[in-house]
Amino acid sequence: MPSRGSHHPPRPLAPGDVVAAFCDELGEWSAAQIISLEPHDRQADVLDLDWSGAEPHDVADLGELKPLKLTLPGQRGVAQCHREWVLPRGHKNLGPAPLLTTRASLAWTLGWHTGFHLHLQRRWDAGLHGEPENERVHALDGDAVDVLPAGASFPDIRSLFVRGANTIDGARVVSAYPNLTHLNLWGKLSRLINASALNGLHRLRRFEVHDVFGMIPEDCLDPEQLTQLEYVDLDGVPADYAMAMRRAWTPEVGKGVFLRVSRAREPEWVKENLDNPLREWDGREGISARTYRRALTAWKQSTRPILEALLTPTAGVVQRALLIALGRDFARAFAEVSGPSYILETDELGELLDALQNLITTAPAAPGVDREEAIRALFEGIDQHGYW
Repeated sequence: MPSRGSHHPPRPLAPGDVVAAFCDELGEWSAAQIISLEPHDRQADVLDLDWSGAEPHDVADLGELKPLKLTLPGQRGVAQCHREWVLPRGHKNLGPAPLLTTRASLAWTLGWHTGFHLHLQRRWDAGLHGEPENERVHALDGDAVDVLPAGASFPDIRSLFVRGANTIDGARVVSAYPNLTHLNLWGKLSRLINASALNGLHRLRRFEVHDVFGMIPEDCLDPEQLTQLEYVDLDGVPADYAMAMRRAWTPEVGKGVFLRVSRAREPEWVKENLDNPLREWDGREGISARTYRRALTAWKQSTRPILEALLTPTAGVVQRALLIALGRDFARAFAEVSGPSYILETDELGELLDALQNLITTAPAAPGVDREEAIRALFEGIDQHGYW
């Protein structure tokens, strides 16, 4: 990626420039205008245009430029958003035009998706208010290697999202979904096997991986085979694989490939964090190493008596009163970690509750212990503390 101090986008881009790209959902080209560039954050403020048609060769081919105005539920006003300033390789710069607005957007996202909001607005205008029937997306949740259908083939599917699988077979992904343009693997210390087979996804444009391991440097995606790939986001992957991907794809940034690699993990980290529910906080933006260590200590200290209580056969009333008190202790411990500046935000607090519920659901317990009642008692104590 370009250095943090770089003052120019890797592909030529300037305020006023009009860019265009083919939109799969529209089946036509669509366009947008660059309103401003922010070198410090390496972002472009992008305004979608109310136009689609055959491939344009210059700004004049678009006719009168008009901003796209949305009347969708929850989305009103012009379609404008800050995006990464790497102009994707599938986009072309048609040249400058007078700015249609100088007002900055208050929205941010990753990925350009030029034309998609125009597609949604036209559906709405046509009275098609439900979910699009032909988005060609599969979302799979699973915790076994057969999360992907054996022997099945879905050539019309363009986007695949796999969540929470223990093992993902890259060869089966390619066999079942040969025409993917977007692949998102969201794991929980998951394993990706046969990862080099993903080089067979020759139409792939976006590749996103979170908390997935098992890949080796030889599994690196090949720029010569994946010539349409324009977005690579790796978060929580093996360190040597991350290094190989950086080496292979950094030269492609100037051609329009957004590359982000974060939280590359050494093998020792993976072994140490197999049973750590807070592992995703390690290196997360906004959480310092000191806060992470304090949170991990708070988790261990506050859950140890909870686990002991589950193993101790006591009368129901005593057990409930004890768990309510332990719930208050749990909340108090993390309130101290968060401190007066509220370092732990809504996402982290929700993750803590999910982790606690999962712990009670799976931990050893004495015969007769009602796990659901235990969870309710702990959460009642947490609520009594008031931090959540």
